[in-house]
Amino acid sequence: ELHLPTTIEQNKITSFLSLLDERIATQIKIIEDLKKLKSAIRARVFKRLESNCECWTEIGNMLQYEQPSKYLVASTEYSDSYATPVLTANKAFILGYTDEEFGIYSKGECVIFDDFTMDVKFVNFPFKVKSSAIKILTSNSGNDLYFVYEYLQNLGLVSEEHKRHYISEIEPMIVACPTFEEQQNISKLLRSFDNKIECANRELTLYNKKKQYLLSQMFI
Repeated sequence: ELHLPTTIEQNKITSFLSLLDERIATQIKIIEDLKKLKSAIRARVFKRLESNCECWTEIGNMLQYEQPSKYLVASTEYSDSYATPVLTANKAFILGYTDEEFGIYSKGECVIFDDFTMDVKFVNFPFKVKSSAIKILTSNSGNDLYFVYEYLQNLGLVSEEHKRHYISEIEPMIVACPTFEEQQNISKLLRSFDNKIECANRELTLYNKKKQYLLSQMFI
């Protein structure tokens, strides 16, 4: 059995929740537009860079890689109550959280690269990984890691074969290599969009929590 209020009360509740749904939809659109804007600006920045840059080098000269064997998670019994995230380079990113206290990568910022799919993720917190196909990338001296990460994103790497790509195909790729100061300027610009997207995502989370709270209180 349902305990239904009057039609007038139902209409008031519907109108209020519809306004909140509209605001949530607007916030999702804001996030999508920010991502598109960042992608467009990134493409323009790297196109201009490649048109004017006089110094070119292999990606392997800008990055060094580490195999993930020391950081592989032993158990997949994940729980949100545990502290350490277990990562993948694809869209899922965080597979879960582990309570394992050994083999945690805590050397600072890095890029995780899926050697099969060529997906990349920038990471700035301690973590473990599940797949041995992950390469952990850090920058060589004189290079800005976030700049190289965004460069990899801009290349639109796509895997057409189920094989390992990094050593044979990615490291030898010739890319523009501006000065460290220029790399930092590009990083600063693109990071500013990340900050805006992060703020917009936090706001979306708050709207969703607010809606869930109101629903839980409304139908007691």
